[in-house]
Amino acid sequence: MTKPMKCIMRKRDLILALSCGFLALTSYAVAEETNSFTGSINMGTIFINSANNLNPNSSESRIDSLDNAADKETTVILVLLPQATWTIGATEGTKLYFNADAPIDEAGSMALNFGFSQSIPGGVLDTSLFVSPFEEAWENPYLTEVSREETASPKYGIKMGFNRIAGTGLRVNMVYMQDNVDDDLIGEIMPSLARDGEVYAINANYSIQVTQHLEIRPRISLRKGEYDGDANSFSKYKFDLEARYLTGRVMITPRVHYSYSEYDEVHPIFNETRENNEYGFELATTYMAPFDFKDWAATILVSLSKGDSNIDFFDTESITAGAMLSYKF
Repeated sequence: MTKPMKCIMRKRDLILALSCGFLALTSYAVAEETNSFTGSINMGTIFINSANNLNPNSSESRIDSLDNAADKETTVILVLLPQATWTIGATEGTKLYFNADAPIDEAGSMALNFGFSQSIPGGVLDTSLFVSPFEEAWENPYLTEVSREETASPKYGIKMGFNRIAGTGLRVNMVYMQDNVDDDLIGEIMPSLARDGEVYAINANYSIQVTQHLEIRPRISLRKGEYDGDANSFSKYKFDLEARYLTGRVMITPRVHYSYSEYDEVHPIFNETRENNEYGFELATTYMAPFDFKDWAATILVSLSKGDSNIDFFDTESITAGAMLSYKF
């Protein structure tokens, strides 16, 4: 049952919205010329309808049972998001950049990225430091019939990548992330559920220019979560496929993904080893230079995702829709 709509501006809600907003940014980030400094400001409204028992903003603080998935919560978010790139020297020289792209799902929906890229023989080096300072978790997500309390769960790490390898569309990057929960009450009660730890990931994608107007980009990712609690440690495999189709002023960017996660140890509360399958679809449609305003773009976006677990408590669902305006300078 969907809960009454809430119109709030909590930090976590903003982070969730920015993940969809970034799909709009990537659809529009095609510069006609190289400047020493480029950037954009993106603003809009995002509607999120989601259910996740581990997320304080996608579940009620009080639950009566551990036998069911969370009820959906609906939130309306106002988004204001900048990104910028500073090119030093030649077009293919060093670039310093800032954006809000999360390098892996486990970092949250948004991470503040500060990085640089540099062309070298054989490709482009790309390195960034990222931090997700506003992530939150329940101190004990398994409490019933009393209110659960929120706690901060900041994350930070580094991404190192090698792009356009040997002049091809191949990109490979590695990610290291440190995960922390400030008041991990469940970890104190049950050490096998402690949530401090590290995530290691290797990602690869390949850009295929099918026609002048159509690009297809398959991706694969392998991840390993090493947490203090073995029941939260996991191995994850993720596959997704993105396409970009440009016709006139319109760019259509669909994306589908599938992931499978398997955990290392039996969950002490449910007496099962957790396994998750997640499916998702995203679509962004961008109209560039509306009303002949060449530095502007308008984007409509929608995303659907569903997580199926062998333990009903961990089932998730999310529907997101929104509209954004982007100004490029």
